[in-house]
Amino acid sequence: MTVTRAAMDNPLKGIEPAALGDGAARLPLIESLDPVEALDAAFALNPQLTTLVLEDAWRDRPHWQMLCELFGAPRIPREGFYQYPWHWLHHDRPETRFDSELGRAERPLNPEGRVYERFNLQLGRRFTLRTVELECDLERLVGWMNNPRVARFWEQARPREELAEWFTHRLAQPHRLGLIGEFDGEPFGYFELYWAAEDVIAPWYVWQGFDRGLHVLVGEEHFRGADFVTAWLSGLQHYAYLAEPRTGRLVLEPAASNERLFRHLERLGLFRQREFDLPDKRAALVMGWRPRFFSEVM
Repeated sequence: MTVTRAAMDNPLKGIEPAALGDGAARLPLIESLDPVEALDAAFALNPQLTTLVLEDAWRDRPHWQMLCELFGAPRIPREGFYQYPWHWLHHDRPETRFDSELGRAERPLNPEGRVYERFNLQLGRRFTLRTVELECDLERLVGWMNNPRVARFWEQARPREELAEWFTHRLAQPHRLGLIGEFDGEPFGYFELYWAAEDVIAPWYVWQGFDRGLHVLVGEEHFRGADFVTAWLSGLQHYAYLAEPRTGRLVLEPAASNERLFRHLERLGLFRQREFDLPDKRAALVMGWRPRFFSEVM
């Protein structure tokens, strides 16, 4: 499904959900939108709402029947709505098996190309995640890694040839997915999504088989700031939870000294647990939980 330009420019056409009390509201028919577009816009623009009830006038629209089958009625809970992939996830959910001998998930093959896309109404920009293509991304990655602000935490300020080898090795690791973040098609950051049980963080906490970890890097200065962080960090978490429904937790191990990052993490549902020593840094264990993300962040 493609989000229409009309939905992005003026999603609710001035039509406001009618309050029903207890965090619920009734959503009137909006001719230019299908129910999924309208629900996303209404929830995004009304963060106080926990439930939207579709009026009967929506009955003949696409996705009405699917919504009713998923939730038992045209009464749509915010938490449940955002856990279904709809048009945001751009690849099939993989068949992931659990290896009882290893005690962790067997890795699915990493996707390629665009993996996630959602228009952020508060920011007025489309956020996209796509996989790294070194042939076209290496130059910007080299520039980002050699930015003193980035190098302070990533410690990868190296010549192009060395970084080409470093990224080639890193992206070949099957437990790791390298992603480029874009706003309206303009690349601004590099992110990694990895299976935590197979990364350096594993010995430092009691992991669960489908835990996934995040590494984050914003390279373009004009995409810094709280509003941008809210858009990309909520989108990155949303993708991680959509891509694997059995992922119940996300973890990070940033430098314990990165106080600016922690302020952003906490308001977006990722909380510092404790500190520990990795070979290259004093790190903080940061953790987020699926139920909390969908109830408090989305």
